[in-house]
Amino acid sequence: MHGHHGLHALFLAAALWGSAVTHAAPPASVDVAAADNAFGFRLLNAVQKTLPGGNIVLSPVSAALDLSMLLNGADGQTQQEMLSALSLSGSDLSAINQANALLIKVIRTPARSIILSVADSVWVDRRRAMLRPEYVKATRTWYEAEMTDLDFSSPGAATRINGWASTETHGRISKVLDRIDPADLVLLLNAVYFKGEWTHKFDPAKTQQRDFALAGGSVKQVPRMAQSGRFDYFDTPHLQAIRLPFGDGDLVMDVLLPAKSSSLGALEAELTALQWTGWQALYVPRPGTIELPRFELKSNYRLNEPLQALGMTRAFRPAGAQLTGMFSSVPGQLDQARYFISTVLQATYWKVDEAGSEAAAVTAIGVTSAAIARPAQPFRMIVDRPFLCAIEDRRSGALLFLGAIYDPSD
Repeated sequence: MHGHHGLHALFLAAALWGSAVTHAAPPASVDVAAADNAFGFRLLNAVQKTLPGGNIVLSPVSAALDLSMLLNGADGQTQQEMLSALSLSGSDLSAINQANALLIKVIRTPARSIILSVADSVWVDRRRAMLRPEYVKATRTWYEAEMTDLDFSSPGAATRINGWASTETHGRISKVLDRIDPADLVLLLNAVYFKGEWTHKFDPAKTQQRDFALAGGSVKQVPRMAQSGRFDYFDTPHLQAIRLPFGDGDLVMDVLLPAKSSSLGALEAELTALQWTGWQALYVPRPGTIELPRFELKSNYRLNEPLQALGMTRAFRPAGAQLTGMFSSVPGQLDQARYFISTVLQATYWKVDEAGSEAAAVTAIGVTSAAIARPAQPFRMIVDRPFLCAIEDRRSGALLFLGAIYDPSD
């Protein structure tokens, strides 16, 4: 297993390289992976509050990249609130863009027995809105966003956008929009797709129906996979954690199981980027056995309320959302101050089975107007109650997917 590959140095190099081109002083480099993780943990908590005790599967990276595209069109307090929600307060926009471009590049770097992709697109209803050339250039340059003109009122408009989402997620997310809000002028989309084979596959013959204790105390039977071997593992009085590698180990699935004396809710409440980084240092290779439920979960979230709970309120306000950096004013068109976010949606898919894992997310934003060292005894980690899991790109440290699994058979 190799650790992080000096991504901080890479971010710095990209920032310096960018500045060499523009002959300006280099902006301080930004660790967007760490910021996205911090944002992801806060978003998970905010979404969980709206669905207590429900399974939550999110892609912090997908939501953050989509919001970052919008950030390029925001000004004033709206932009400050967005930076704060994204855990990027005090960062320079050009440095954020450069760091995001680099993160996209890292995610797209091939890894053995893994398919991993990220894509961005911007859809504009040209009959009613014109994007500023500077905005188009920024989203194309840093996010490699495809730009498409589309008549949002046409019957096939939603189908075309859903078609893009389906293509970018290998058919796993065939529908991100039920319909297009007739008031929407622009839709910003991000898609992230992952499929990886375990470095050490589970033997399907060892998968058996086993008890899983739900948070409420009742027990149900779920198919549980099992294998023994050497794994990166640690435990504390409050939790057990294991890292299951894919391919060469550049991508891993972290599984965090709260102790019986604790709960997934308690674990979620203490999740921060700092806590996460602290846990990373505790993993050591140890022999042991892991039993893990097989699961396949599909979800759709409306993130308007959770994002507002993170302090990003102005962007959703019809009056004064300050998205003036996006649109060119056209005579007789809507007043500049009237643009605001109508919806932020995320559709997700996560499957874990004996061969590996597959996960996908599409985020859509509509813009409208109006541990202690002990002798290494073999551990046993039996995931028979609600648990947390994440798919982590070890090359950047970014959490591509983050899940709170209360009921794997749901």
